[in-house]
Amino acid sequence: MKTGRFSRVLLMGLIAALLASCSTGASFVKDMDASLSQVGDVVSAQTQYNNSAGMSTRINVRITASTRADLNTVLEDSLRAFANASGKTKGTISVAYYVFPEGAEEEGIRPDKVGLAITPTVDEIREYARSSR
Repeated sequence: MKTGRFSRVLLMGLIAALLASCSTGASFVKDMDASLSQVGDVVSAQTQYNNSAGMSTRINVRITASTRADLNTVLEDSLRAFANASGKTKGTISVAYYVFPEGAEEEGIRPDKVGLAITPTVDEIREYARSSR
């Protein structure tokens, strides 16, 4: 009897944790896309917050810049916007970040162009933003 009760409590806890992570992710995506869309020469921004059943989390950011934009400037400005909008997001989460010109997706750049890792963590982006002001 006690084992069944424990299992139900454990299952309900897991469900609650998953629902909380989903709502956190949805809020993060909405706020991040709004912030990144305000960066000069950004045509669109798409953020995904992927949480694998509470085991690992990854953020994907894809920014489409206008064809006349300097991609390095868009990358630098958008990384600062990302850092400012990241709020209390866990700093160890890795971020797959890509900026490309409209109509030329294969010609994009990643954060390694400004001295970061190709897939930096949230904290690394925050540190970049602090040091590049």
